Amino acid sequence: MNILGCTTTSLLLAMGSIVLAADGALAQPTPTGRIPTVSRLVKLFTEHEVQLETLVRERNATAAGNLLTDDFELRAGPQPGRPVPRADWLSQSMESPGPDASPTQMAVHDLGGTAVVSFLRGGGKTGLFIVDVWRKSGEEWKLAIRYIAPSSATAPIPGVPPAEPAIPKKY
Repeated sequence: MNILGCTTTSLLLAMGSIVLAADGALAQPTPTGRIPTVSRLVKLFTEHEVQLETLVRERNATAAGNLLTDDFELRAGPQPGRPVPRADWLSQSMESPGPDASPTQMAVHDLGGTAVVSFLRGGGKTGLFIVDVWRKSGEEWKLAIRYIAPSSATAPIPGVPPAEPAIPKKY
């Protein structure tokens, strides 16, 4: 018993219920009427993704670069065999940051020191499906790899240089 006359266990359960209720209050119903649960990791990585997007929109390459690993690369659906290295991605993203939209439909898979985060950014003709691989560096998470593809056939992808003409293969 503590000074409130409750056991530590019952206090922890009550606090957990309050946290879960708060999570549910933040979630929006789906078209089927279900309310998805927002996990602690989804909240954490939503904050990281929004922070990165904000820094890119502000064209703050130094601060955005601090959220990336030194070996960061982007892999884009239309050009999967042409990785975009960190410096090129930063330069292209500062030039053309892409659609201003918050991440939605996020899923986070915690693999220990690595987290795989997938989400949609935007919709319609400019929507993007993104899969980010974040690595823990000390106490901080840094973006190591971004896989990105248009969620529609016509969405431009920020950070990807214009396509080079295909080199014909000789057989």
